[in-house]
Amino acid sequence: METSISAATTIDEPHRSLTSGEKAIFAVACIVGGYLPVAAGYVPGGVARFAYGLIVTIALLALALLAKRSTTLSTYWQIPLVFFGMAMFWLADQYVPDFLRTQVLHLKTISGNPIASTLSGTIIVQLDELVLTVLAVLVVLWISRTPLSSVYVRRGRFGRAYVIGVVGLVALYVLTFRVLQHSRFVSFNGTLDFGRYLSLTPALLVVVAANAFLEELFFRGLLMSKLNIAFGPYLATLVQAVIFTSWHAGITYTPFLLAFLIFFIFPVGLIAGYLTRSSGSILPAWLFHMGVDIPLYVGFLSYVS
Repeated sequence: METSISAATTIDEPHRSLTSGEKAIFAVACIVGGYLPVAAGYVPGGVARFAYGLIVTIALLALALLAKRSTTLSTYWQIPLVFFGMAMFWLADQYVPDFLRTQVLHLKTISGNPIASTLSGTIIVQLDELVLTVLAVLVVLWISRTPLSSVYVRRGRFGRAYVIGVVGLVALYVLTFRVLQHSRFVSFNGTLDFGRYLSLTPALLVVVAANAFLEELFFRGLLMSKLNIAFGPYLATLVQAVIFTSWHAGITYTPFLLAFLIFFIFPVGLIAGYLTRSSGSILPAWLFHMGVDIPLYVGFLSYVS
């Protein structure tokens, strides 16, 4: 029988449960802490932005290590450690993919595709971001001395969540072809006939699989599992969904940003959180997330194929 996440992360760590008021305050603090890394995107100037990102990364690591030494906060020290991992990823993601794209692949971004100007370049840069995510997660797990299974990287329980994940992926693949022909929510270049959709499918599945996995590993796997230590399943699911939404606040690929965040990104965070908790694995949420990413990425790929 698999050990539950809460048991795996709190064993030998008896502590007083937070009151409702303390949970509310701590939840707000976690939302702020989760947003701090991505807030660097609003800092003007490349040097200032890098300095901000570096300072936030170091500060969050220092906060985690100080909390670990505190008799009052030691139970929760892995939460700021997760934010450190997110900050470390954000900092690397601002420079490594761009270096790969411009200096190695000799490509650029275009208005319809913020990843790269070719199909192969889009795939390579997206896989590079996946590698950066995995490395950041492994660093956090190494510092905290916890296994991959503690962040839902395991098979889990087969059941309703897996059915929802598979059906969601297939249904959204089919519906995308039907709906995107008439939608203005996501930009698409040219016409989307059945033959073109099929020709895009292999590359489409690779990029949505990479992006969905990196986000599920970070937000539902690493973040939600550690938030569970303080909040329990329901509030942890809500807090991670808010942080997940905040990380998408700077996107430019839809003119309906606020509606996109409230009615699309936030519900996806909640549903993915439910699927992960229901199954004990990020895999069902990964499959479902692949499906919801299809309309977005088929739009990106339409500009480079």
